Amino acid sequence: MLKFSFSIALFAHVSAHQNFHQFWVNDESPGYQVGIRMPPSNNPVTDVTSNDIVCNVGGTDGTGVTTVAAKAGDTIKVQWDSSTHPGPITHMLYGPVGSAASTSGIGAGWFKIDEQDYVDGKWANEVMEAINMTHNFALPPNLKSGEYLLRSEMLALHGSQTLGGAQFYIGCAQLSITGPGGDCSPQISLPGAYNADDSDIYIPDFYYGFDPTTYKAPGGEIATCS
Repeated sequence: MLKFSFSIALFAHVSAHQNFHQFWVNDESPGYQVGIRMPPSNNPVTDVTSNDIVCNVGGTDGTGVTTVAAKAGDTIKVQWDSSTHPGPITHMLYGPVGSAASTSGIGAGWFKIDEQDYVDGKWANEVMEAINMTHNFALPPNLKSGEYLLRSEMLALHGSQTLGGAQFYIGCAQLSITGPGGDCSPQISLPGAYNADDSDIYIPDFYYGFDPTTYKAPGGEIATCS
């Protein structure tokens, strides 16, 4: 079992908050904060039952946000603010819909396409720190053509030993994806899929005996699209 020291825990508590600021499709970016529903601050969401868990505070309206073109199977790179918060990064899609800009994302239809937890002795945030706070993953090769919300979530677990203490940092991008077709499952609802007392959100022994190699991020399994 891996044990975290009190000093590490204390440092994590006072470190900076964060936002998702930029992404690339096959190494081409639409620009800094372009295509992303930017929240009003870099504060976390802690109430998993609120609509803020979907695309952050004020994130249910994408009016005025650019919808960026992509193809099924394309490589996506995301970039976040620097973070010392230990925890995973996950990505989900919602769609296809007729208009990403007018879609709130509230309710059923989300499916996970990417997850990085604790690998080779490092949480996802630490791995990202070594590569300019970036993370790469591929869109599923079998997606229906249409517009989608891409949800990027970094979950900070430094406060997870307290019920309601886990911190969700969330950003949603808008994509117009061209694909050959396909159905993706399993799917989840947001809010609804996360509960404050879930074992992947509330971890009372996080710094004192918890084995991070057993951890799986919230949101279920990575979807199969076929």
